[in-house]
Amino acid sequence: MTRTVNATRDYLRTIAATMVAAAIFTVALDAQQPNGASMNLEQNKAAARRWSEELWSLGHLEVADEIIAADYVRHDPGDPFPARGPEDVKRIVTMLRSMLGDFRITIDDMIAQDDMVVSRYTTTATDDRGYMGLPPTGRTIRTTAIQIFRFKDGKIVESWAARDDLGTLRQLGHLPQIGPARPTTTAEPKK
Repeated sequence: MTRTVNATRDYLRTIAATMVAAAIFTVALDAQQPNGASMNLEQNKAAARRWSEELWSLGHLEVADEIIAADYVRHDPGDPFPARGPEDVKRIVTMLRSMLGDFRITIDDMIAQDDMVVSRYTTTATDDRGYMGLPPTGRTIRTTAIQIFRFKDGKIVESWAARDDLGTLRQLGHLPQIGPARPTTTAEPKK
């Protein structure tokens, strides 16, 4: 039953996070699009999809040069390494895939407006090599995230990511699970 409650709680959090991101995205952008914008929207969505499916999931590093601008900036509070430009992104992709060889991203939702694309996705991987310098656990992780991309001239110039990194560490057993308080055992006083 605890597993069902946790799964339901995770599902509701994902829905809430998506709704908040969509509301912020909609309010922040002007609803009017110039003529021909729908074609750019589809091209931007296709580039954002390639970021997840080809670059990160498959490790096709050459895709970075095709979809990321030279002056690209990554805003990711959970990432200890800054990224500017396609070379830095390739370095991070290579590092992550060396830790989690079967790393995959599944896009759950994608919306676009003006020069922005929002992707809500789920990552899966097996910790068979050791994650972030920690010993391998053999566990499979499943992490939800939202990424916002800004485009200029058909390339990604900026992105923001929000992932459940804390949940990932808990799934791997590196942090305690959140749940009901466990009863404590007290030693009998010495007589």
